[in-house]
Amino acid sequence: MEALINPGRHGAHRAVVLAIVALTTSAAIGCGGVGPAADPPGADDKAALVGDYLASWAGFHPSRALSAGDASAAPRFEDRSGDAVDAWLEVNRSALDRLAALPEPASLDERIDRRLLERQIRLELAEWGETEAHRVDPRVYADLANHALTTILVRGNLDDAARLDAVLGRLSGLERLCATAETNLVDGRPFATATAIADLRATADFVEADLAAALGVADDPARSATLTTAAGSAAAALRGLADRLETGLPTSLPDAWGEELYARRLALAYGDGLTPEALERLATDEIETARGLMEALARREWPASGTGFDHLLRPILDEMESRRAGSQRELLDEFLGLVDRSRRFVEEQDLADLPESETLVTGLSPEHFAGAAVGGVYSAGPFDPEAETLFYLPSVPDSAPEAVRDGFYRSFNTAFNTTIITHEIYPGHYLQLKLAARHPSPLRALFAGDDFTEGWASFCEQMTLDAGWDDDRPLTRMAHLRKRLENAGRAWVSVQVHCRGWGREQVRTFAVETGLLPPQFADNLWQRTLLTPIQLPSYMVGFRAFDDAWRGERARLGDGFRPRAFNDAVLGSGGVPLEYLGEVVAAGTGAGVSGS
Repeated sequence: MEALINPGRHGAHRAVVLAIVALTTSAAIGCGGVGPAADPPGADDKAALVGDYLASWAGFHPSRALSAGDASAAPRFEDRSGDAVDAWLEVNRSALDRLAALPEPASLDERIDRRLLERQIRLELAEWGETEAHRVDPRVYADLANHALTTILVRGNLDDAARLDAVLGRLSGLERLCATAETNLVDGRPFATATAIADLRATADFVEADLAAALGVADDPARSATLTTAAGSAAAALRGLADRLETGLPTSLPDAWGEELYARRLALAYGDGLTPEALERLATDEIETARGLMEALARREWPASGTGFDHLLRPILDEMESRRAGSQRELLDEFLGLVDRSRRFVEEQDLADLPESETLVTGLSPEHFAGAAVGGVYSAGPFDPEAETLFYLPSVPDSAPEAVRDGFYRSFNTAFNTTIITHEIYPGHYLQLKLAARHPSPLRALFAGDDFTEGWASFCEQMTLDAGWDDDRPLTRMAHLRKRLENAGRAWVSVQVHCRGWGREQVRTFAVETGLLPPQFADNLWQRTLLTPIQLPSYMVGFRAFDDAWRGERARLGDGFRPRAFNDAVLGSGGVPLEYLGEVVAAGTGAGVSGS
């Protein structure tokens, strides 16, 4: 998803897979283990392999399973002990062997699922085997702590008693996790470690001071007392780990990954063809294209503007940033209106097949989210596809200093919000992820890459403007092009920092002078580049793939091209590796038959 900061159809096959998951979960992970269950008859067919793997995946990643709709995962918490990691690595090695032994896939759907599963397995092996993240990255523990309670607190799929039990189970799990971290960690990267320390302390403060109110038990003496004791112990453990990281953990690893590691992880995520050099070339081309489109739009719609790119664009961007909300209530009202408008637009323009019921809840980010400007789309997953999707808006307190509020609202201006709603909601993340959760294969919702999900959402900005969204107003189009330039800049900066030695000031200068970023986004680019370097290119890489596929289909079909057929093919796929995108849309628009 496009995190607003600047930090997953019912059918016979799905029923079979989830039945296997239910059976194997109790055997494989009911007691916290991650080993595969005993092989049933025909264990080496695809359904059994997927069932076994997802059960073990849910055992090793219970928080991810919970966010994907598995309420039974609520009281469980991650175990990152050496034994648990070793067992998980063995599960993945075994799954890779079982996958290799399967017959060649006979259909397009089978090839897609096989590729998704193989990629996920290789990513897990790289994370825990090659990189040994549990030994050298404190964020493994801080991120788990930071999100340990979020799903439980914001979703409505647990009653009050089950929610309290789940929170108590996870508070106990936090204590164990902190002890494990102190045993495991041997080194770290300076910036990532500092970030982890800050997050651990912030989580401790929330758990100790605000959890009872967030859980709704502050006025219940008996339940509040039980929670207070558990929360105090967990908060002490979190602060103890933060102290240990601050005073006792070496940070000899460089902040930048280096070209060798960066290239390996890039290839895992995007395919062997995307090297750092190839990504640089793509980003350079995209930067030039986006700036050229911005300049052409400015000269066409603002003919009295200045000369030279900077003098031409700056007054227009200042005008854009001056049109904005000024309070939390105004921002929320603006987005509520945009959600409704975007759905009506997709319906009226017949751009996609929409579900009959909307399960979207829009609101300001809860106070227990880390950081004041965090937001995003938190979708239902394949284990509970009809659960609500949460659309949380970034916000700053109305009591914040004027300069902070001004910078925030200049970044989240009305033109930006109007173009980003098609990215986030209709026909972007909300619609795509809701339909993915219903797909017969849960692999599509769980393991589709960021290049698919962010690429589709980024493409939706352009596609809807071309179809007349917001009457294709010049400032809204300019906001999209500015975002397109930002996405290209993210990809470029990711390579420069991790492979070419760029530092913080070079990033900031580039972000402002070349990327034309608004202040909040420019300030956050350095942090995102260090912490999520492989995710950052996904917006640009995915956008270009969807744009190429769209243009290719239009050229091939001519007057027979129908946007609805293209979009429904993408949305109906659930989420696929981009190498299969051409086949998927060709099948959906009439050039082929799915499964051929």
